[in-house]
Amino acid sequence: MTNASDEVRPDPDSAAPLPVTSFTPVPGPLAGWLALADPDGPVDLQRLFPGIEIRVERTSVAFSEALSVTDPAMVVLISPPAGPGDLQNVSSWLAGNPGACAVLMSPHGAVALRLHALELGFDDAVDLASDPMEVVGRLSIAGRRGPVSGHLSGDRIAVGAGVELDRRARAIRRNGRLMSLRPKELALLEFLAMHPGRAFTREELLRHVWHEAAGNERTVDVYVFWLRAKIERDAANPVHLVTVRGSGYLFDPPMPASTASWPGYDGSSNVNEGPTPR
Repeated sequence: MTNASDEVRPDPDSAAPLPVTSFTPVPGPLAGWLALADPDGPVDLQRLFPGIEIRVERTSVAFSEALSVTDPAMVVLISPPAGPGDLQNVSSWLAGNPGACAVLMSPHGAVALRLHALELGFDDAVDLASDPMEVVGRLSIAGRRGPVSGHLSGDRIAVGAGVELDRRARAIRRNGRLMSLRPKELALLEFLAMHPGRAFTREELLRHVWHEAAGNERTVDVYVFWLRAKIERDAANPVHLVTVRGSGYLFDPPMPASTASWPGYDGSSNVNEGPTPR
């Protein structure tokens, strides 16, 4: 077994060396990663993930060129050498590749950089001082959220039991029957579905979906309430549009087996009412 010290070296800001541990990533179609990293730096991605095709570039220029000519399922930035300019570059790329993922890894003290990455739409931002098991686990989880995960295939995304978001029709299909959405309902559901498993604050959702730097956060609650009435089996006990206490909301995608039709569904439309309490 390879020692963890050969894989993830302790961060200079960390008080103690990383413990020796091992972790076997959950099997999955994790292929086609592009990384901006120092090959001699604290993380050896190719050693951590021997079964994944990973292209590693050591400079921002080479990374940017590779990003423009490749179609990676996930991008990994490791700071240093990655900096704020690289984050902006990847953020712009994500906007045109909504099925892809991006993760930043930075030293323990670079909290502001990690928060900035999350604001820009990165799927995760990892502290390099974390336990090696956590580092590998979080990268593995982020990689499985890519376009090959099954949730983001084609123009339809499973968003509930018997419910799909039909991106081409700009509507949802419940038991195969089209059901219209308000423009912002559609935008909110699509945004959350594109980032499964990640919690967003109401402020972040206002910024990403409504494009408002400041707004009434209760607006988000109202739209989540309306969406729950349309995609959940029981809107009072949601399992897909989930409230994260003290944070906001996240989308937890249905498992393939749970996309069966709703028993007794008669195809009638939902009536939108007031929002549920936070």
